[in-house]
Amino acid sequence: MSDIVVDMVHGTSPEAERLEYEIYVAEGYIAPNHRRKVLENEHYPEFIHFVARDRDQVVGSLRLVTDPRPRFGVFRLAAFTHFTLDPWVEPLLCQVGLKHVVEVGTMVIRPEYRGSETYLKLFEKAFEYGLMTRIHAGLATIDAGFRDRLERRGVPLVDLGPSRFYMGSETQPVLIDMPRLVSRVLGEAVLPPLPLPDVVERARA
Repeated sequence: MSDIVVDMVHGTSPEAERLEYEIYVAEGYIAPNHRRKVLENEHYPEFIHFVARDRDQVVGSLRLVTDPRPRFGVFRLAAFTHFTLDPWVEPLLCQVGLKHVVEVGTMVIRPEYRGSETYLKLFEKAFEYGLMTRIHAGLATIDAGFRDRLERRGVPLVDLGPSRFYMGSETQPVLIDMPRLVSRVLGEAVLPPLPLPDVVERARA
């Protein structure tokens, strides 16, 4: 029986911040600094921290950006500016309304817990939040291999453009189709379908 539990923290979790710093330094994403912080995260948009614990140890975390105010075009996080996105993406997000869109930010897992259910438990908790707050779409830039694993587990994903090597691995920008995901989980249509272009719907058929 698993001992992994996930807590939802509005704003910063100091324990999760420490884990982010440790992982970023270990992976070579940033150089060590005397403040022991990921400095680029200091002016982060408003977010919720989902914090995974195994007994008393923090083993993973995920930031879900809930701030509807855009900073980079229609996006809150600069990560999306590093990708070439399909031309339908921005019009769709504007049509859906940014208050109904969240962005998946920093996600870190202790090395010994990678490949375990920790990833899925973090995403499940984020899904519960999205369901309660009637979120219509989630955006993420995720490792291409992890993207495929999520899709095999039934998470309806839409590629927003081609993948590229970013932050240490081949990375894919994706949209999480919340109306379709909610329908699969609950067995009924709760949210209106996303106005995806015909070319995307034909590719998914």
